[in-house]
Amino acid sequence: MVKFYFRALVGIIFLLTPERSFLQNSDAPKSLGNTYFIKNCFVVQKPGIVLSGQNVLIKDGFISDICPSSKPPFDAQIIQADSMYVYAGFIDGFSNIGISKPESKDRPKLPDPGNPPNDLAGITPQNSSLDSYKSSDKSVSDMRSAGFVISNVAPRGLMLPGQCNLILLGDESADKLLLKAKTGQTFQLESNRGIYPATIIGVMAKFREIYKNASIAGNHEAKYIANPSGLMRPDFSRELMAMYPVTTQKMPLFFVTQKTKDVHKALSLKEELGFDLILTEVKQGWHYIDKIKKTNTRVLLSLDLPEIEKKKAKSETAKDSLSTKKDSVSTKELEKVEKNPEKEAFDVKKEQSTKEYLSQAALFEKQGILFGFSFLNVKPSDIKNNIRTLIENGLSEDAALAALTTNPAQILGINNVSGTVEKGKIANLIITDKPYFNEKSAVKYTFVDGRKYEYQEKKKQENKPTEAGKFIGTWTYTVEVPGSVQKGKMVITKSAGEYMIKVFDNSSPGEEDVANNISVNENSVTFNIIADMGQPVKVDFDLKFAEKAYSGSVSVGEFGTFPIKGEYESEPKLF
Repeated sequence: MVKFYFRALVGIIFLLTPERSFLQNSDAPKSLGNTYFIKNCFVVQKPGIVLSGQNVLIKDGFISDICPSSKPPFDAQIIQADSMYVYAGFIDGFSNIGISKPESKDRPKLPDPGNPPNDLAGITPQNSSLDSYKSSDKSVSDMRSAGFVISNVAPRGLMLPGQCNLILLGDESADKLLLKAKTGQTFQLESNRGIYPATIIGVMAKFREIYKNASIAGNHEAKYIANPSGLMRPDFSRELMAMYPVTTQKMPLFFVTQKTKDVHKALSLKEELGFDLILTEVKQGWHYIDKIKKTNTRVLLSLDLPEIEKKKAKSETAKDSLSTKKDSVSTKELEKVEKNPEKEAFDVKKEQSTKEYLSQAALFEKQGILFGFSFLNVKPSDIKNNIRTLIENGLSEDAALAALTTNPAQILGINNVSGTVEKGKIANLIITDKPYFNEKSAVKYTFVDGRKYEYQEKKKQENKPTEAGKFIGTWTYTVEVPGSVQKGKMVITKSAGEYMIKVFDNSSPGEEDVANNISVNENSVTFNIIADMGQPVKVDFDLKFAEKAYSGSVSVGEFGTFPIKGEYESEPKLF
């Protein structure tokens, strides 16, 4: 967990705040006193149903009322949403959001690589994504700003990484954000090279072995619990018992199928063994669409789309190059470059494959197949544009919205609490300034479990040579709270067009906090860091720069906002 070196500041605020008791006891219930009144908005209740001129009341984390004539309670925070659109918050069907990539390590030398320990072979079905999920990970806030409120988080790993969990994309500790535990096991055709199973055939053979052994072990344990007389005590295996619910169809298997042959293997294994299959991260599933439909298999399509190349053949470039040397190049050579049957055939095949990929979602819609989206290899900032690309290739907007809301809610078994904007459901909502699929729409607010997150539209930076480096440098800071002053340094750098900010407390030189969600406009910089005070506390900075100084505010969670100021000291340097 990220350390927080504004600890003295937060500690002072902590002591001064009457509501501090809920932080002192991690078992205390979350404060649910926030009431919001979203005024005069369009409510997209579900795909195809839009209500105009509505007021939405959020109270105690739930949607309390939706009505055009209702009045705000005296304690409500009013959001003037004139002509804005309220949608059910989006649901991520499958991803590794909130789980950092493991450090690459040298594979240990094994005396028997044909029989490695399960963890090295990637067989860890007993693991849970809840154990490694961090709400402070930047991927979580990025998904939230893109309109996502719930994620079906899978642990990282190889063949059998472990159990998925449905997690609300708030900024509290993972156990407080858990919406539904053990939503499924994850299976991937991935191996640890050099040890068994090292091939796809080996992985599938090992899966069959584990599956059948899990069924035998689970059945034996169930009989032993019912009546142990005359039965041997079960030889308990965490791996096998974690897989047992899959063998009894009480837990689905999220089978990651990024290639055409992977889809075939998944469907064949389902037919052979009988588990509850959810095809996941599907990129090339149209070849098996009849079988998918016939078996009523649920699907999570990948939003990692292929790049569409500009149509300028390399042959044209080569032809132009040779044409400049026409005195020394024969006409036959020019014709040879101009006509390359093998390359032309390859380009046609590639173009056709890309077209089929981009129209896959539309085909699934046409065939009436229930599908959502998975997000293993797509940036949150690309999600809306990628969905718009699918719409341009035949997918209807209603089907696209369903794949973000009602469909994943149904697939994951939470349609009774989320997926639509209805009274009594959890206040998981987003508010956009225009219809979401409009190219210029922006997410203004995201509500997760009734908690509001507000977003400012980022203005494009003008590349003014005289101001290019005006934020870069080492700056002092002074934060004032009642009865105390906190001082330190702030270092702003820029690399490859991206700003980075590190904050150093004078009381802990050499230790740093790294900023998240940095936004730089003409004369202002906003960012946040996460404090660990028994549970994550977000600290937001809003700074206004002028000449060699700045001033602004620091907002510490629900504890209040305090003034901050500072001056330019030197070129960037560490402490």
